[in-house]
Amino acid sequence: MIDVIEHLVRLGLSGYEAKAYVAVVTLVEGTVREISEESGVPRSRAYDILNRLAEKGFVEVSSSSPRRYRANEPLVVSNHLMEEMRQASDQIIHELNEIGRKVEERDTPIWTVRGEWAIDHKVGEIMKSADKEVTIFCFNNRTVIRYARLFSSSSEQKRVTIAVSQQVDDFDGILGRSRVLRIRPLEGFPIEIGGKLTREGYMVKDGMYYIEMLMRSDRDISLLLTKERDSRQAIVIIGTILNVFSHESMENMIRLAEEIPDAKAPETSKA
Repeated sequence: MIDVIEHLVRLGLSGYEAKAYVAVVTLVEGTVREISEESGVPRSRAYDILNRLAEKGFVEVSSSSPRRYRANEPLVVSNHLMEEMRQASDQIIHELNEIGRKVEERDTPIWTVRGEWAIDHKVGEIMKSADKEVTIFCFNNRTVIRYARLFSSSSEQKRVTIAVSQQVDDFDGILGRSRVLRIRPLEGFPIEIGGKLTREGYMVKDGMYYIEMLMRSDRDISLLLTKERDSRQAIVIIGTILNVFSHESMENMIRLAEEIPDAKAPETSKA
C-alpha cells in the first residue's frame, strides 16, 4: 500500500490525493467520512481533496446525499498520469531549449561531471558530437569494456583510435572498426607527471588519485576520467590552451604507441 502511494506521488499527486484515491479504490465507493477513515486523510481536508481528484478525472461523484465517490479504472488513471507527465516533460524541454538559445554563451572552459550516469552520458555525448575523429587512452581494461559498445558504434561513422596501457590478449568483436594501440608507458604524457601504471589506472599520489581514461575530440573537447579514493569524476575541457597541450601530448603518445593487430576482447574483464 505504501509503495502504491509513493508511486502515485511520483506521478504528480499530493500525498493526501494519493491516499484518498487508494482508499476509494479499496472501498469501491464511499462517502467523505468513509474515505477519510480508510485513508487517514483528515475529514476537514477530505472533501476538497476528493473534489480535486474528481476535477483530475480520478473519481466520479454521485448526485446523492450524502455524496458518494467511486474510483475510475486504475489503468485509465495511470495512463492519464503518464500522458500528463509526457506532455509536461516535452514542454519543459522545449522551454529550457528556448532559454538556452536566448542566453549568451558563457566562456567557462572547464567543467567537472560527477555521478556514474552523468559521466557515461558525457562520454557518449562527446563521442557522438565529434565530426570525424576521437582518440581515447584507457588505463584499465574495465574502462575499455564499459564503453566498448559506444566505441564500436562510433567507429562505424568516424575514426576511433583506442590506446590501452595493459597487456591484452583479445579485443575481437567488441571494438568494431576502432584502431587499437598499446601505450608505451615510459614515453610522453602523462608519465611525466610522476605516477605509475597499475591495474586500476594511472596512479598518482600513492593510490589517492587514478587516471582511468583520456579522450579528445576533433571538436576541441577533451575529457579526463579520474578516480579519487572511491569517487569518480570526469573533467571536461573545452577550447582552451590546455586542449592544445593535451592534444599535442596525446599525439606524441600515439606516435610512440604500438599497433595491436587483430585485437580481441579481454576474457577476464567483466566489470
